Amino acid sequence: MDRHGQVESFIRVARENVHIKDKLADCAVEMWGSSHLPLDIDIAKVKAVASEYGFNLTASDIVGSQCSKLAEFWQFEMENAFAARRSLSVIQCRVSGEVTGIYGYYR
Repeated sequence: MDRHGQVESFIRVARENVHIKDKLADCAVEMWGSSHLPLDIDIAKVKAVASEYGFNLTASDIVGSQCSKLAEFWQFEMENAFAARRSLSVIQCRVSGEVTGIYGYYR
């Protein structure tokens, strides 16, 4: 299993296993994504608990999953920003009849 698959597998097990949830109560297991771990967790604690259940997670695996999710989030937000700018330009054209101003996307 690849390193990212280890993180995903541990997340699935942690969500279903009451004992893991108890051990990681301060890490809000119920809030974890399906393929990443939140930024505000205790990485050493997660690694230790994962190890108890047969998962060999490294800090690099955990941080990698976090970075991957942040990259996805960034891409999503950037696409939304471009879509919003285009929409504002269309509104500006319809209202003013001109293509001027801060949102002059269609020049």
